[in-house]
Amino acid sequence: MERIIDINPKVWFTIPILGGIPVTDAVCISWIVSAGLAIFAFVVRFYLLPRFQEIPRGFQNILELFVEWVYSFSRDTVHEFSKELAPYIGTLALYLGFANTVELWGLRPPTTYIASTFALSIITFFLINFYGIRKKGLWGRLKDYTKPVPFIAPIKALTDLAVPVSLASRMFGNILGGLVVMELIYKVVPLVIPSFLSIYFTLFDGLIQTFIFITLSLTFIGEAIE
Repeated sequence: MERIIDINPKVWFTIPILGGIPVTDAVCISWIVSAGLAIFAFVVRFYLLPRFQEIPRGFQNILELFVEWVYSFSRDTVHEFSKELAPYIGTLALYLGFANTVELWGLRPPTTYIASTFALSIITFFLINFYGIRKKGLWGRLKDYTKPVPFIAPIKALTDLAVPVSLASRMFGNILGGLVVMELIYKVVPLVIPSFLSIYFTLFDGLIQTFIFITLSLTFIGEAIE
């Protein structure tokens, strides 16, 4: 049980430079997920894409529906910046979708470590301020903190600083909680029942948390450019 509850990443190996650089399981599993997605992207681009038909069928339908949904979903929230943000949102959705559900293949999700989710939240925090400044200018972005009355500026600034903490903690807590629950179930009832419950605690919960993360990311960016 200690293996699951421990929130500190375990060192898988050490790179023997600069006195030794530890590489944790969170980093390695993230590399595995990223490598899998990169291979998938190359296969789609160089093998499947040239074979796409004007009337889609089979896997082409799934790909086109996903891409259309990502662009439509982004456009409804961030409007004129949707074409720029949709590729990031699509990549984030694919990465989190697989990273949150790798437990199905016997690997611990990297999102069960707060450092991993916080790194993704920092990217969202950067995009919030980048597009807010790009839309309104630096002075316009700063003036947002004084609306509707100037004295609430410190409160709104603290609220913005809490965004990455909130995003990171929400996903970290939910994915780690699901992992702990499944481990407890495996200990108590090791056969049959865990396979059914993993559909919720691993697959469904992982995909739901992915959807929540990208939705909140777009929502916060959308608020910054209003």
